[in-house]
Amino acid sequence: MASANAATYFADTVEEANYGICTGTVRACTADDRQNLANAVDGNASTFYALGLGGSLLVSFSQIMGNIMPGTVSVFEITFNRLVGHDEAADVFAVDADGNESLLGRITNAVGGNSVLAGSPFRQLRLVDVTREQFPDTTSFDGYDVAQISVAPVPLPAAGLMLLGGLGGLAALRRRKKAV
Repeated sequence: MASANAATYFADTVEEANYGICTGTVRACTADDRQNLANAVDGNASTFYALGLGGSLLVSFSQIMGNIMPGTVSVFEITFNRLVGHDEAADVFAVDADGNESLLGRITNAVGGNSVLAGSPFRQLRLVDVTREQFPDTTSFDGYDVAQISVAPVPLPAAGLMLLGGLGGLAALRRRKKAV
């Protein structure tokens, strides 16, 4: 019998980082160790790395050999339930084995705005801060904050069973319509 559960994997390696702009004071830009890259992949949801306005971060998952299967990608941001006007956003890209990037979607620090779906296998994830593009009047001074990045792959056997069940249900509905 196929399992409906799959492991959740956390990014644990920073492959590349390009810190963006911080428009706050020196103290604000360095508070909480927010420019420490290790904070993005340390497994501690209470520490974070700020991308900087326009900055980017490329991460990988050393516990996975080969491709990461399609699934839900979540980026945990430290300022959920933020102050009014302190809006932040980032685009999430899947990077395949050949280095090709495909946009998975945009995440925000709004409650429930931190996940996108990867529809095909990938090797790495790139986050690019788009805070000023998405929220021109934001009070954010250093962009999207990355506390953790996780992937919950769709278990393929369970997904296959769900697909078969759905197709069977459609066939039953079609037969039912013909009988009427």
